[in-house]
Amino acid sequence: MLKKGIPNKILVILPKHSIGFDMKLCSLAILLLVLGSCARSISSKSAGETAISSYEEDLRDIRPKVVWEKPEAKEEEVLGKTAFKLVEPKNENVKIKKAIGEIVVYNANIGQLPGYRLQVYSGNDRYGFESAKSYVLQHFPELEIYESYSQPTYRVKVGDFLKKMDAERYYALLMDRFSSSKIIMDDVEVQKSLKIN
Repeated sequence: MLKKGIPNKILVILPKHSIGFDMKLCSLAILLLVLGSCARSISSKSAGETAISSYEEDLRDIRPKVVWEKPEAKEEEVLGKTAFKLVEPKNENVKIKKAIGEIVVYNANIGQLPGYRLQVYSGNDRYGFESAKSYVLQHFPELEIYESYSQPTYRVKVGDFLKKMDAERYYALLMDRFSSSKIIMDDVEVQKSLKIN
């Protein structure tokens, strides 16, 4: 009797009364045949033969050879004469340097910007005016002194600060000596403000 699931080339005839046992035996036999045919064959070696542990073959003659040549400069015609033009690689640094150069020139031409100064003295007394100037000159030589006289008032302003925080730092130092000092907005010299610590 022909069973389903068994290849057509193998014909197995089983009696009806032992189908369960014979089916298991047949399946086991087929499995052993399949596994046996897939197993790696082991050959016996004689005493003089050694096992091959790695594959070694010189393939230098077979492999293709790559020869790289430096590309030649392109020729171009310039007014009847042949000239060589070297091809430069793309480089963004030139554009960056140009932009930075433009910024430097622009910043060098800026004279004044809105900023802050400290008014340390404002009064009618010339002696107080002179003593305020001399004190700032001795103790804060990095600050520029701006003096003005609008009759009858003398004023002493110091510093060129672009940031109010910088002005407040000096304001705290000068407050003990000049109690009437204050921070005022004014146009400041940019180059001088950069020299202040």
